[in-house]
Amino acid sequence: MYFTHIARIGSLSLCLLACSSGNGNEPGISIPMYAAPAGENAQGGASGGSGGQAAPAVSSSRGDPSEAVGAGATLVGSAGSSAVTGAAGAGGADPGTAPVADAGSVGSGGAAGAVGPGPSGLPAPPGPDNVARPAGTPGDITVLNWAGFKGAVTYSFDDNNTSQIQNYGALQALGVPFTFYLWTGHQPQASNSIWQTAVADGHEIGNHTLSHNPNTCTAGDVNSATQFIQSNLGVKPLTMAAPNGDICYKAAGTGLFFINRGVQPAQPVMPNDNSDPLNLNCYIPATGQQTNAFNANINDGRTRGGWVIYVVHGFTGDGAAYQPVDLNQLTSAIQYTKSLGDMWIGRMVDVGAYWLGQKAFSRAMTSQTGTQKTWTWALPGQFPPGKYLRVTVAGGTLEQGGAPLTWDPHGYYEIALDAGAVTLRP
Repeated sequence: MYFTHIARIGSLSLCLLACSSGNGNEPGISIPMYAAPAGENAQGGASGGSGGQAAPAVSSSRGDPSEAVGAGATLVGSAGSSAVTGAAGAGGADPGTAPVADAGSVGSGGAAGAVGPGPSGLPAPPGPDNVARPAGTPGDITVLNWAGFKGAVTYSFDDNNTSQIQNYGALQALGVPFTFYLWTGHQPQASNSIWQTAVADGHEIGNHTLSHNPNTCTAGDVNSATQFIQSNLGVKPLTMAAPNGDICYKAAGTGLFFINRGVQPAQPVMPNDNSDPLNLNCYIPATGQQTNAFNANINDGRTRGGWVIYVVHGFTGDGAAYQPVDLNQLTSAIQYTKSLGDMWIGRMVDVGAYWLGQKAFSRAMTSQTGTQKTWTWALPGQFPPGKYLRVTVAGGTLEQGGAPLTWDPHGYYEIALDAGAVTLRP
């Protein structure tokens, strides 16, 4: 059953067309999404952290020097090493955090701001950490779905409602990264200092437009929100969530973001399915949804090996929040997801980049030179720099930029997507 919910704040109106079904479908809602943090844009090579491998010098395969990996930026080193802030390299648009060391790339059970082993900074998947390097005959490269986890989960929040601000401490205490989509015209909430805290804690801030009104569904409205976020929080949103899931934002956000979260269908995104990255499906919980209903979605996504994306608008008692949920029910559900140990809980920008990076690699061109085989790929527009895939091979040595990659004893190599190519030799 469909209905229209209208809330007026000052001179701005929010008109939300949604579905009140128990499974949380909200057809027709598209939301502008968050872009990568400032400081991820630069060019050149980088050195590993303590115990880490040196990353090869690579430039952006997208032809935009401001989106290449930064010279002098510091990558994450071995397991247990911490994210390091470095200066942006030549050509970089934003000095600051090193491309793969941005806080918040954490997974199941991790604390926001923690980083995993290897240059990607992604959390280590479950399983042994003493896997021997493959010694067989070189063949194909296999990408590990969801960075080696059974599935992935993203918890996103829309509209910067008061109840999100009031309960930020309880969310932060869960120790997992979130994505907050700011409706920048929703004042004074959008200017609350809690969002600066969220950035510092490693959470993603995404674009949810200035007006949150399909009648002003324009690139200008979207860009105004980006400018507000950059000016007030010092980060550039890399993903967007379309207000009301309105399909008009697919056009308005094209060329501005590599992902735009929509609202339907309520089903997991699969590793190589045909989900639309500019109208990406998600789950919207029903009003007061209970923990077991959240868990059922997680269990389904886990069984199918998919990515479950949630969008929450606020908590019980918040009259401005669409379909508010009980804070305790949601936190219990997140604790359940953490307890599984094999679900990657990640920000939209991180999981989305892995998903689209894997799709790009699946379309890679291959070439053979003697005993060496090279894969070459192209990334989609607005793809964030400093992202990696985890892969395995039957044997041989993987190289990027003429340098061999280090085998991770968790059972994979990590290949830099910015490099645009990888070579396997005996």
